[in-house]
Amino acid sequence: MSKDQQALELQAAGVAAPGESWWESFFPDDLPADWQLEYYTHYHSRLLLPASVWAAPEEDPFGPWAEAVPAKLRLTLEWSRDLSPEAGVAALARIEKELGEHLQGVALSVMDAEHAAAVEAALEASNTKTALLAGPAEAHNLPGTREALWYPGRDGAGLWQLEPKPDLDPMGWRTLVEALIATGGQGPTPVFLRTRPDRLSEFRTIAQLLGVG
Repeated sequence: MSKDQQALELQAAGVAAPGESWWESFFPDDLPADWQLEYYTHYHSRLLLPASVWAAPEEDPFGPWAEAVPAKLRLTLEWSRDLSPEAGVAALARIEKELGEHLQGVALSVMDAEHAAAVEAALEASNTKTALLAGPAEAHNLPGTREALWYPGRDGAGLWQLEPKPDLDPMGWRTLVEALIATGGQGPTPVFLRTRPDRLSEFRTIAQLLGVG
């Protein structure tokens, strides 16, 4: 490894999915929706927000963003292929006004080069400050997953979004982490997992045992 390279560090994080059973079942039954992010942040400090959550035209699913997001929570926004540049910039400007430093950046989902270029141009022409971190995403086949997306980073880093199979045992997690190691990469690499947030610790434990957590 050259002096400019950093050792790979896989950082487990969650994906917000209000309304999905695997997300909702993590929280106490009587917990209001506008307290969910506060509860989540007792365990984890980073979260991916799909476009259906942050760019939806209807009411924000967790209530007013400035009230719902705890001080130490950091958010990455996924920009989906069906979100137009104009609508996305408008939604980003609104959420950025409420959240500011809570936003770590935008990651482009799977989309063609023309759409990606249009999104990038719209962001550059806007007054928004949230950085374009990574993407467009690329689909991979990884063991133990229903879906695996790699978002190549604009600065050399990148991030993953994975939907693990629900029946993964410790050996299954190990096989998955080893597959992530085999794909290469370096430095801190967020791995956003579409699964119950309490399962993030299973991934983190195996990554630490393998020296990449």
